[in-house]
Amino acid sequence: MPDRRYLHLNLVANDINLHQGAHGYEQASGVPERSTFERLLEYGTFGDEGLFTALFVGDIPGMQGSPAFDGGPAEPITALTAISQHTKHVGLIATASTTFYDPYNLARLLASLDQASDGRAGYNAVTSVIDDFALNYSLAKHLDREQRYQRADEFLDVLRALWDNRELRRDPDGRTRFYAEPINHRGKLFQVAGPLNIAPSRQGRPLIAQAGGSGAGIKVAAKHAEMVFTNSSTRESAAVYRETLDKALVDEGRAPGSVPPIPGLIPYLGRTAKEAEEKLRELDGYVDWAPIAPFALGQFGIDIPLDDITAPFPVEALPVPADVEKTIKSTFGNYVGLYNWIQERPGVTVRDVVAQAVGRGGATHRKFVGSYDDIVDDFAAWHSDGNVGGFNLMFSAGAQSIREFIDEVVPRLIDRGIYRSTPADRPLRERF
Repeated sequence: MPDRRYLHLNLVANDINLHQGAHGYEQASGVPERSTFERLLEYGTFGDEGLFTALFVGDIPGMQGSPAFDGGPAEPITALTAISQHTKHVGLIATASTTFYDPYNLARLLASLDQASDGRAGYNAVTSVIDDFALNYSLAKHLDREQRYQRADEFLDVLRALWDNRELRRDPDGRTRFYAEPINHRGKLFQVAGPLNIAPSRQGRPLIAQAGGSGAGIKVAAKHAEMVFTNSSTRESAAVYRETLDKALVDEGRAPGSVPPIPGLIPYLGRTAKEAEEKLRELDGYVDWAPIAPFALGQFGIDIPLDDITAPFPVEALPVPADVEKTIKSTFGNYVGLYNWIQERPGVTVRDVVAQAVGRGGATHRKFVGSYDDIVDDFAAWHSDGNVGGFNLMFSAGAQSIREFIDEVVPRLIDRGIYRSTPADRPLRERF
């Protein structure tokens, strides 16, 4: 009998995903100040306690102005290696740029995290988008989108070859020894001899995740990924993405349905829908919206002045996604999500768009506002459709909202039969 299909819930462990009013909300609620690293370790504790499949740690490999509003996040592999020593079950997925890293160096770092966590490591492959960041990595300018994905494809070829050409073998004398073979890769961008000098963990190699939103991204995801971070705000768009990804998987000789899309979600919850709405309004009340308005579209490299926060949003000036797919500065899937959200809401104001795109956390991913029972019903409907593997959860108010989810929602999901009641102890790749 096949295993029962459960929802995967990943905990996105970055304070950059908090609501912009979260700090004021915490102060008003008497939550003590913690250092950036203390908060990261908190995410690890919640990861195990909430039976999350994995922690998902994003990376911003540079600084977008001083002071940094996100507290100066730690480098993900370092952070997750520390967290691995304070957790037992939750998977640990680190983000790193294929544009800025060297594949042999990154293969060593991630293999070391995989060892430290006993086969719980994953790698979220991104290509990076910020022009100024490229100048920190000995590049004269950022690569264009096509070049970035060509590099990502070859980068992942090298990474996988280094990981796959090694093994632990029990020899006739009874001793277990580490063996590895050269890969002798000679490509357009990389020349790597190998072998990798880090032994494999019990899962062999880290899981590979990717955020495939554009055509180029989906192609890379279909070839290399075992899980895809998506931006699907409706069940209908999730079905369309599932179909697109499955076609790409078949083109790569892989089985349709073998790679789960996991969309992002930011829950705002309460005992009733009214209570959830009141919490959202309270968080909104701590935000000065005008100063953050330029980031709403600026993150995508789109210059539409947003001067009057209360004015209707200039929908007619917003580019159609297909027209900017090759030039977009940030994740294409996030732009598509924001574009669709705006189109679905006639009369939306500038403040509404700024809140969705920046202010309420989690980039442009879906925001859910409702009761504990409402979100369980919502998850059950998406789960029944079978077009997603679960959700990457970003929590608006940090520890308080995660604690609420674990106490109130997790037991309801278990009772509904769509969420595991015990920790997953299998290597991370086998879970997906």
